Amino acid sequence: MQKHCPSRAARSGHSKAASLIVAEAAPRRPTGAKTTTAIRRRSARLMAREAQYKQVPQEDASEKKPHGLSPARAAAATVLYCLAGPSLIFLNKHILVEVEFPYGSALSLLGVTMSTLLSIIALMLGWFPSEQARSLTPQTYCTRVLPIGIALGLCLTTGNVAYLYNSVAFIQILKAFAPVVLLLVLFAARLEKPSATLIASIMIISGGTAVAVRGEVELSLIGVAYMLASEFFEAVKLVMTQILLVDRKFGSVEGLAVVGPAAMAALCVCTIVGEDWRDAMQKVGERPLLFLAASLGGVVVNLATNIMVAATSALTLRVTSLLRNIGIVFVSTAVLRDSTLTLLEGIGFCIALTGFVLYQHARRNPTHSFADIWRDLTTFCGGR
Repeated sequence: MQKHCPSRAARSGHSKAASLIVAEAAPRRPTGAKTTTAIRRRSARLMAREAQYKQVPQEDASEKKPHGLSPARAAAATVLYCLAGPSLIFLNKHILVEVEFPYGSALSLLGVTMSTLLSIIALMLGWFPSEQARSLTPQTYCTRVLPIGIALGLCLTTGNVAYLYNSVAFIQILKAFAPVVLLLVLFAARLEKPSATLIASIMIISGGTAVAVRGEVELSLIGVAYMLASEFFEAVKLVMTQILLVDRKFGSVEGLAVVGPAAMAALCVCTIVGEDWRDAMQKVGERPLLFLAASLGGVVVNLATNIMVAATSALTLRVTSLLRNIGIVFVSTAVLRDSTLTLLEGIGFCIALTGFVLYQHARRNPTHSFADIWRDLTTFCGGR
């Protein structure tokens, strides 16, 4: 049975009421013949105040937490999350390489446009709250939201182009390097203070990634550069979100409807300037159902992520995402056989994953030392 823990507001209310009660109950020294009457009045006020306070419903922190789904629905959400993302990755790889559609910006534009339109329709129908979006002025949107949308568009573009040069398995291994890029950007923006555990996780992830790169047979430095650029723009997007939208609390659908148009504008510029948009439109017209499936795939991925967050905890989401990446590497190399995973590459991937786990633990427990981490590890493994 879950224990009832009053929230901070409730405890504050208790303390204030207790202070008032103590103040009322404190002995005073009235003089004259009205001593008995004054005591009775104070007692009556004290009893009335206690009765009034008991009638006020106390706020419980647990009431603000969203109710989790049933175990069956939580399991279904986990399966959907594990299948939606990898399916979209392999589908985009198929479109970019086998269909000969080498337009990363145009492909990203299709997915972002579909997700944005559906999000705006959902807000117009009143299915999700939209108060924060309605309060945005044109000046606020251009100065706060537009930079985030540009970073998102560049992140999606460079991430898709990377699949033109490297295999799916190797790109998933490179994604383990993303926390290092994020921490470096956070350190530069002075939003995160370096600690011993964070620095150790950076060194372990960097070393494991270097070993994996060394072991890659079909290595393309251009593809590695595009993937690192994608991780950099992703980190910039997250940092700018913390700085520019610190006073805004958008929901998942509302946030997509707000940032989506800015990302669409950035992707349109990238498509027109850097790609053959006429050839892209022609190929989309030749296989409309295929590109429609890729566009809806982005919507399904966002939906699966939101359901996963609502059904489980943030820690479960991180662990599931880690296992999903491992599964993508296995499917890409052992099932689809579109690449070869060497022994040295696998060792580097395992080292990088170890650093990634240390990074997640350090972010969740910033005050833990290496001794605390070792104690938690031995406790988890059943040791003493």
